[in-house]
Amino acid sequence: MTKYLTLTAVAILMSFTVTRAQSSASSASATSSASSDSTRTADILTFGLGFGQDYGLIGGNITVYPQKNVGLFLGFGYALAGFGYNAGIKLRALPNHGHSKVRPFFLGMYGYVAAVAVVNNSEDNKMFYGPTIGGGIDIGPTTPGKGYLSLAILVPFRSPDVQNYIDQLKANGVSFTGNLTPITFSIGYKFILN
Repeated sequence: MTKYLTLTAVAILMSFTVTRAQSSASSASATSSASSDSTRTADILTFGLGFGQDYGLIGGNITVYPQKNVGLFLGFGYALAGFGYNAGIKLRALPNHGHSKVRPFFLGMYGYVAAVAVVNNSEDNKMFYGPTIGGGIDIGPTTPGKGYLSLAILVPFRSPDVQNYIDQLKANGVSFTGNLTPITFSIGYKFILN
């Protein structure tokens, strides 16, 4: 599992490696571009509380946007069978000028994809980890000191080990009240810190 987290972190960091070059003829346009980046109106750092995989099931989410359309996040919380976490990347569509109250996004993450919690026998509780992709919308302003609602539909990629473990528990007399769904949902409120 540590190997997967390390590879995910390296892949995310490598995706932000950018090489810039400019000729002397384009220095005026580069200067105006740099000044517009320094007056960025979109959020840079958010902290959210919510429900869903990107919140560790019931918990928090910290997102930093090194570029206005690209965010890196860590979700953490209580996942019924233990501590749930996910780390990933969020790609969002923001307008070049002005503000938009509704912003679509796509995300990819690695972390918990299933939690098996056995009532009255916590030693059988087990967490399963893997990748998840999804998409959603953020609704509200992007200015510091405010917040916005975030909604997502997620598709976790679960290994057969999850169903095998559930089948093993069923064979040992454990009954389940619900089934695994192929999609999950996420809802949260994010506070804009910067």
